[in-house]
Formats: sequence, structure tokens, C-alpha cells
Amino acid sequence: MSRILLAWELGAGFGHLGPFLMIAGRLLERGHELHIAAREVASAVSAVGDLPIAVYQAPVCLNVYGGLQEPPLNYAEILMRYGYLDRAMLRGLLAGWRSLMRITQADIVVADHAPTALMAARLEGIPVSVIGTPFSVLPETHPTPNMRDWVAVPPARLADSDRRVLDVVNAVLPEQAPRLSALHQIFSGTGKFFIGTPETDHYGARADAIYFGLAGRSSGSAVPEWPAGDGKRVLLYLHADYPHAKETVQALVSLRAKVIVHMRGASSELLQGFIAAGAVVSEEPLDLDRLLPDADLCVSHGPGTAIASLQAGVPVLILPKQLENFLFARSLERMGVGALVNPDQKPPDIHGALAAVLSSGKHSAAARAFAERHRGTSVDTIAKQVVARIEALAGLHCKEKT
Repeated sequence: MSRILLAWELGAGFGHLGPFLMIAGRLLERGHELHIAAREVASAVSAVGDLPIAVYQAPVCLNVYGGLQEPPLNYAEILMRYGYLDRAMLRGLLAGWRSLMRITQADIVVADHAPTALMAARLEGIPVSVIGTPFSVLPETHPTPNMRDWVAVPPARLADSDRRVLDVVNAVLPEQAPRLSALHQIFSGTGKFFIGTPETDHYGARADAIYFGLAGRSSGSAVPEWPAGDGKRVLLYLHADYPHAKETVQALVSLRAKVIVHMRGASSELLQGFIAAGAVVSEEPLDLDRLLPDADLCVSHGPGTAIASLQAGVPVLILPKQLENFLFARSLERMGVGALVNPDQKPPDIHGALAAVLSSGKHSAAARAFAERHRGTSVDTIAKQVVARIEALAGLHCKEKT
């Protein structure tokens, strides 16, 4: 039996827990003890449900730092916003993660967007793996690449941003610890378990990674009836803080689409507006496994729901709320299995994007072909591979302790 700690430090939403929970049941069945240190404990407790998994508040940076260039252009500039230019803060975060690892007696740390946890685990001599979206794991390049390749960036800016962050990281590491010469070394030697396929990795396929493939995980059980009548069937899975939610529903209704919508955190007033427009509203999360086979399109913000949709051969329209989702959506757009609405477009042409996808059969055909290409990859087989890798790494640590 091993003690396994999932560390979630950066980013928001259920998607940071989904990949780990895809293998949690198998790990529990095999007798392992599971712990989650979550950035958002409310989301974690809700996602864990009745599973015997201990949940802790992750050490996270709550400071807001001014004077930074906007928007962030590479991974270093993201880290700047989470304490990586603040020696006292980063030293405190490292100490917090190390304490948590000692308390849980972790034999392995499985990190989702948790660079500080990875560094802390190495200082504790604990093996590490990464899980989640490829966005949060750097390729082996230095300096860290420009994530907004449509913006012309002087190479000196990227190099300077990396240097500033590395200076702080190396200053807070214990004297006996090896220094970093590149930020991608934070992820060196980790087992890599990515949602999606090699084609959806915007950094490019990585030979040392295990991709979950089209392994969607339904987060709910609600199966509402589709609206009556003709028209394309569209599943809408949105967050309440998305500023163009009302326009999205109105656009679909104007296109005579039959809509089922779930919006996490939506007000009663907003939901009533959807109902008045002709949509079916589910206040509970949807059972995607049962609803997607009858859908013509799925509209969401990010990878989790989109992967489930592509698994069913249904095209997607991504409404990105953050850069990570935008880059993922661009990979789908390149393959022809989906489309996106650029959040920097003012105002965003949601109606035009929906009309283009719904009126053309090419996205549906591409999504079906993509699903068929990956149908031979068994989700169960991939899960077994991931569990075996985690067990092997944790087992080595257990032997070293004894």
C-alpha cells in the first residue's frame, strides 16, 4: 500500500481533478491511500463525493502583484503572478508543501499544474508525476516559449523573464539542493500523464508521455429531455462567470437549435432567461455519456467536456476563458473537429461561429473520423498503464524508506 498525494496548485475548476479521479477508483481498489491538496477545496470535496480520499487546502499564493507586463507571454510570466518574484512567498510555499507531504507521509506526488509542489517533493526525496493538460508541463526548451505566437515578442523579453524567475527559485532552494539552469527542469524526470491525444498537445507530441486519449469523464447524472421539434441538438456546458452566456443561448435559439444547458453557479434570474428563450435548463451536472450520442454539437470552455464530446464523435465549439483553453481549442480547430471564439475579439462573434459549425457537415465528419481513429485505444488499458507507472514510482520510494 502506498500513500499518493495529488497536488493542485494553479488554475481553476473541476478539470484539474478529473484526470486524477479517472484513476482514483482503481488506485483505491488496489489498496492505496489517496490524498488531495486542492487549490479549491469546495470543488475538491464535491468532486470526491463519497470516495475515501482526504482533502486538504493546498498552499497557494494569495498576493496580487502589480507592475507586471500584460498579458503574460510565457510560463515564467505566469509564475510571476503566483509568488515567483517574491522570495518570502516562494520560500513559504515550498515550506507549506513540504510540511503537507510529511503530514500525509506521501510516497509519490501526482501534480496537476503544481510546480512548487514538484520542487518541494524533490527536496523531500519523493518521486513525482504530472497529470492533466499538456499546457501545464513545459517542453525541454529554454527560454520558455512564447505561448501567444500571434504576438511578436522580442526574444530578450522571454529570456529576461526566465532569468528573473530562476534567480528567485535558486535563491530560496536549500544550500545543498542543485540549482536550476532552465525552468523546464522543474518537470525533469516526472511521469507524464496527459488528457487528450498527441494531436491535442499544443507543444507537440511527447515521446515520454502517456496520453489518456479520448477518455472523457462524465461529471453528472442528469439526463433531461431534449426540446421537441426539429433543429440541431446542442449541449451547452458553461460557467456562470462567462460574460457572453446570454448571447450564446440567444444565438443558438435564433439558429433554431434545440438546447440543453448546464451552467455552474448561475443565478435563478439567468436560468429563467434561458428557459424563456426556449432552452432546457439542468441545475444538476449532465450525464454526458448518455446525452452526447444524440447531440450535434457541444459548446464548452475547455478540454474536459470537449474530450468527452470528441469521444462520442461530436464536434465542439470552445468559448475560452483563459489561455490554456484557447491553445487547446486551436489544436482542435487545426484538425477540423471544432471551432473557437477568440476571447480577444470585441465583441466576440458567437452567432457567426455557431452558424458556421452547425451549417456545415465538415466538423461533424472530422469529429467522427477522429473518434474512429482513436477507438482502438482502450481507456481501461491506458488507465492500467498510468496506475502501474504510479505504483512503480511509489514502490521504489517505499523500499527506500524501509
